[in-house]
Amino acid sequence: MKTLVIIGAGFSGAVTAAQFLRHSPPDTRVVLINRSGAMARGLAYGTNSSLHLLNVPAGNMSAYVDDPDHFLRFCQAQDSAFVASSFVPRKIYGDYLACVLDEAEELARADVKLERVISEVNSLRPEGAGAVLELSNGQQIRADQVVLAFGNFSPLDPPGFGPSLGDRYQSDPWSVEDMRTTDQESPILLIGAGLTALDVSLGLLQQGHRGPIYMISRRGLRPLPHRPQRSPHEISAMIAKRLLESAPSVRRYMRVMRDEINLSKSQGLDWRDLLAAMRSITSTLWTRLPDVERRRFLRHVQPYWDIHRHRVAPAAYLGFEAALNASQVRLMAGRIKTVTPKATGLTIGFESREGQQLSYIDVTRVINCTGPSTNLARVNDKLIEQLRDSGLILPDALGLGLKLSERFVVKDINSHAVPWLNYIGPMLKADLWEATAVPELRQFAKALALRLAELMNPSSHP
Repeated sequence: MKTLVIIGAGFSGAVTAAQFLRHSPPDTRVVLINRSGAMARGLAYGTNSSLHLLNVPAGNMSAYVDDPDHFLRFCQAQDSAFVASSFVPRKIYGDYLACVLDEAEELARADVKLERVISEVNSLRPEGAGAVLELSNGQQIRADQVVLAFGNFSPLDPPGFGPSLGDRYQSDPWSVEDMRTTDQESPILLIGAGLTALDVSLGLLQQGHRGPIYMISRRGLRPLPHRPQRSPHEISAMIAKRLLESAPSVRRYMRVMRDEINLSKSQGLDWRDLLAAMRSITSTLWTRLPDVERRRFLRHVQPYWDIHRHRVAPAAYLGFEAALNASQVRLMAGRIKTVTPKATGLTIGFESREGQQLSYIDVTRVINCTGPSTNLARVNDKLIEQLRDSGLILPDALGLGLKLSERFVVKDINSHAVPWLNYIGPMLKADLWEATAVPELRQFAKALALRLAELMNPSSHP
């Protein structure tokens, strides 16, 4: 019996498992390993808050690329009011992914088995033509193929912050236990002002927090909302053509985009339409850029790209905007320069973007909302450290994820493909950039599952 092991059961791991079960060769064992009991949820869809909404409309969130209304039908079975443009709670999507996995297991061939294992993988080592995994529960598993499907890691601690600050500093913004506070009037500082900070602020407000919530980032940029309805106008394909014909540089890409945005205004379109038009070519644009241009993009353009490309549900934004207008959420642009512990919290000294003089605020807690870390050279995780130390993976030099060869096969430290080791998830960003959202990941998951099904089918290799 051939064995496929998938490490990680968030969206990428669960959908890859489901796709493999749908196309699996006979006499196959699929082992899905997750370190927590929340199979098919991950960080993104494990929330129970009704304020945490999907940032993509329901009509674009099917797990199956060949059945675009699959998730919408699931939603409408629970509430007929949902339509394709609805932004539904993330909890519903977690329920949906669990259902996708259950249905795939139920419909799989009789000689194909799915095993769910709740444990942490301590090590992954080559053995023969495959690998052997050592789990923290003492279990040992031999695999013919392994898929790394880990998602996002907790953000790195900013300078001046760390465990020595105790409960005055929360390094993991997704820790529900740490979110609770006994003093609802206390001032709180969120480092970062992106989607993570918006989620955390809404979570605090839902728990009844009444004190000020400061948000600080270098540029003070806030998340932007989706439109309630998509534009009825057709989007010209010319923008994609012009971008692909332009010189591969950040400066040239930006010039083309600005020209197209100005031109589109007379046609009833706006920048959202143009971003949608270029989505299918974003990975191609990224792969054309040399490393020096990629670094330039990360340094100067990425913060602006992120707020325009990764927008929030309109209802979530309205709640956030109301808190801003009421001055309960206070957005600041600048850099933190000093962190001084005191009996009741921390005094934060920051330099505003406009001037050099330090300003100070007193807060009882600081929450790190700088966003997930993709820098695998600095991630503090037992499995990642073992893979890194053994040379089985090659972290991207720009700190964006993993380097892969063709068809999602992992490269080792010598840039050689490891034939039994694969990756699916947001660390594809290193090679493809546009690889963090469901519309792209579901395509990658299907492609990987089909390749593995063919590779593990004895009849395909006479």
